[in-house]
Order: sequence, then C-alpha cells, then structure tokens
Amino acid sequence: MSPVTFVAFPRGPRYAAVGFSAVLVIGAIWAAVALGEQTRSQFTAFQVVTLVVFLIVTVAFMCALGFSSVRVQPQGLWFRNGLRTHELPWADVGPIRFGAGAPWPLVVLRGASAEGDHDTMMLMGIQGSDKAYARAQYEALLVAVAAARDGTQP
Repeated sequence: MSPVTFVAFPRGPRYAAVGFSAVLVIGAIWAAVALGEQTRSQFTAFQVVTLVVFLIVTVAFMCALGFSSVRVQPQGLWFRNGLRTHELPWADVGPIRFGAGAPWPLVVLRGASAEGDHDTMMLMGIQGSDKAYARAQYEALLVAVAAARDGTQP
C-alpha cells in the first residue's frame, strides 16, 4: 500500500451518524424493556426481526455517509462515498471544484473515467455542512493533489 499524503473526512456528519445511531439502538432497547414482559410476548418473531433489520440498515447508511473520506495517494485519488469506494489514477482526475453553498466538492473526470453518463463525481469526505472546516479541507486537498501530481510531499 502506498503512503497517504492527505486524508479528509467530515466532522458533523460523522458525529451525527454515531449519535443518532446510539439514540436509535439505545431507544429501541429501552422501549423493549419498558414495554414489559406481557407486551413483549405479543410481538411475533417477524415483527422483532423487522425492527432489528430496520435498525441495522438505518445505522449502516448513517455510518456509511458519516465515514466517507478522501485520500490523496501518490498513484491517484481514493475516496469513499457512502458504501462505494473509488480509485482514480491522476490521468483521470481533472479540476476539483467546491462552489459556494455546495454540499461537497466535485472532481471533474477525464480519460477512461469520463466515459459513460457522468463527467463529475462527488467527494463526500468533505461536506459543506462543516463550513470553515470543509473549506480548509478543500484548500488542503488542492495543495495535496498538486504536490502528489508533481511527486513531492505537501
């Protein structure tokens, strides 16, 4: 594995994912205990499994978004958006844009990655909801990308 020169991840969405997940799971356990044995016995196995599956899916999606990240590596740009991971070689990475009020930066695709029905990809590891922190990460990302392309360390 190549050394990583830069890593960005969201703060607010990560804290929200962990916090809301804890509230959901603890709340479900508390509700089950608070209902009492007589009421709990009226639930079918299917209903209990449905609740558990709902909690697992909800927690998984919140954590997938909260734990998105962007990494600059010598060979290219690596990023995880939710449940999907992408690796782009430098030849396929165009300009990176982060407009005012945008939810996250976009990388403009070039080369083989630009073929198909899209020409940009979102970098959800930097989220606009983090305000100044997101802007600082974006600026540091641009510096790290320029340094990685030149073969120097930022």
